[in-house]
Amino acid sequence: MILNEEQRLFEETLTAFLAERANSQHLRALRERPAHVGFDADLWQALVEMGLPLITVPEQYNGLAVGWLAAGAVAGTIGRELSVTPFLSSVVLAQELLISCGSPTQIDAYLPALLDGTETWSVAMSEGNGFNPEHWSRWSGDAPLTVRKTMVMEGAQADRLLVVNRNGEGGFSVFLLAPSAEGVKVEPQRLMDGRQYAQLDCRDVLPEAVEWLEGDGVAVGCQRVLDCATAILAAEMVGSARALQEMTVRHLCEREQFGRKIGSFQALQHRAAQLYAEVELAQSAVQAALVALDSGQADAGLHCSAAKALAGDCLQLASDEAVQLHGGMGVTDEMDVGLFLKRSRVCNQLLGTSAWHRARYASLVGF
Repeated sequence: MILNEEQRLFEETLTAFLAERANSQHLRALRERPAHVGFDADLWQALVEMGLPLITVPEQYNGLAVGWLAAGAVAGTIGRELSVTPFLSSVVLAQELLISCGSPTQIDAYLPALLDGTETWSVAMSEGNGFNPEHWSRWSGDAPLTVRKTMVMEGAQADRLLVVNRNGEGGFSVFLLAPSAEGVKVEPQRLMDGRQYAQLDCRDVLPEAVEWLEGDGVAVGCQRVLDCATAILAAEMVGSARALQEMTVRHLCEREQFGRKIGSFQALQHRAAQLYAEVELAQSAVQAALVALDSGQADAGLHCSAAKALAGDCLQLASDEAVQLHGGMGVTDEMDVGLFLKRSRVCNQLLGTSAWHRARYASLVGF
């Protein structure tokens, strides 16, 4: 559960870079751009040159293969700085789906463009108002495709889309779709966190317009990728919670009221201590999930759901406490606290709410 020397050096380099070039001010500037702009392409190319897409890629595909614990450290740094990148959508989800579910021919054809930053992809999964794989549409490719997918991260800027459905047997199926294909419409919008999410509308898309991922064990591979993405998102959320906790304690030590630093009041000290404990608990759950993924544990999905549930609760608590202990100033746009608050609400919906993951955890342990 401790980063090795190589992972630690990578984290330190990335932290310095994101703090300078992909911080909250960058987010404020990005949200003023047209809705179809999901991220800064030049910034992403710089991150590609640092090796960000290579972290979890096996060495046989010229990757670094430094593991999910290292990827979690990257996500935590992204969360601390509120950085806007396609790391989760293109690297963790799309790239891993291609490697896990694609055939050797498909991997050889498409992976190099993702690794060198020539292309970014996104994944369309959710339907309706929430994340629930049991309710995703079923399509076997025997008839034209008509489906609507929501919350496609950076979907309007993606060069290609991977669409995850249920197949006729109830397992997962994954196919590749070009946004320019006939019958495909991608509608971008910005949510409260300033990020771009797209809605994918497919109307009578012909089967020959899609390309199925044809690797062995698509259903198992797809579930594993969903677990990996869940753990990485949880790591980002804990990074944000940690930043909020430190920001709030700093404010308590600096703000004076009634002639005293407000951090000297015992009631506020108790709240700060409770917040610290919750962040540490969520951090431990995330690290356990990442270690389980790296070691190939059979119950890794269980740990990933526990991590997302605890990270969601923790980030909501951290953002609520930060606003209250800043005396309400946190909701103003000038302060980063408000940006974290908005991000926390969106993150809780992505890849399943805390309630959904608690229910999944209970189901996996037999309740």
